[in-house]
Amino acid sequence: MPDNLFDIVITGTGPAGLTAALYGQRLGLNTIVFGDIPGGNVYMIEKIENYPGFIGGIAGTEFGVKLFQQAQTEGALFPMARLKKLGHGDGVFQAIDINGQVHAAATAIIATGRVPIRLPSAKADLKGVNFCSVCDGPLYRNQNAVLAVIGSDNSAGQHAMTLARIADKVYLIHRSEQVSMDAVHADLLSGQENVVIMGRTEVTGITGLDLIEALTIRSPDGEEHELPVDGVFMAVGWRPNTIFLDLTVEKTPEGYLTTDTKLMTSFPGLFAAGDVRDTDMWQVLTACADGARAAKHVGDYLAGR
Repeated sequence: MPDNLFDIVITGTGPAGLTAALYGQRLGLNTIVFGDIPGGNVYMIEKIENYPGFIGGIAGTEFGVKLFQQAQTEGALFPMARLKKLGHGDGVFQAIDINGQVHAAATAIIATGRVPIRLPSAKADLKGVNFCSVCDGPLYRNQNAVLAVIGSDNSAGQHAMTLARIADKVYLIHRSEQVSMDAVHADLLSGQENVVIMGRTEVTGITGLDLIEALTIRSPDGEEHELPVDGVFMAVGWRPNTIFLDLTVEKTPEGYLTTDTKLMTSFPGLFAAGDVRDTDMWQVLTACADGARAAKHVGDYLAGR
């Protein structure tokens, strides 16, 4: 066993990973956490309004920073680097970060969440294709911009509400009959005069050489036409972030990690928490709960050994 063996290596600095770090340290477990964004994807949320205890809501960035500082105060180690590979050898988990540093731990918690899906028609280097309205929406301020949001869930609704305060017009484009967002988001959008909801409409192409110029959309009647836009914000779905995992682990057909009632995966000593695992609810609150439970069960697992 290496001399610098940690009790837990945690991948992910979102709500699940940071809560796991907080609880792990408070349980006396030496913890190292990989990730470089305090709060993870919560920075994309302008305001978290459904987390208990915050009347009127709290900005996603503020929530993430507070959670990060709390875990740091408890003594968790944060190299502030993403993980390149997580494997297992010589009886320990071996974490290799993007700088090539190797760290060993008796257990591991995967809490890397999900990453947004990009439409196949969107070139990787095409400017104007965005995923975070809070981050990139202000770039269009005072430009009389026409923007589009692709999607119909709560993320799409939040994007559209944020952009409606910035752009002249916002198109919310989705393929289904009805939006899938909560009624609160739907009601807010219905009161926005500069938001146009285009249901039963599919984006079939994105045109532009270096900068986006228009979307090719297929309307409910099957006809295709160009919709000029200055920018587009993707909210078409998510996929679990497990690309770094160099272990054989059971997953769902969609790639989510399956866990038992104690949040341990099919690989002994490897736990999963938050949006990366097979769950029926992807919320900040449930991610935090997963993180706390995973740390507790890691402690029990180590004690049992």
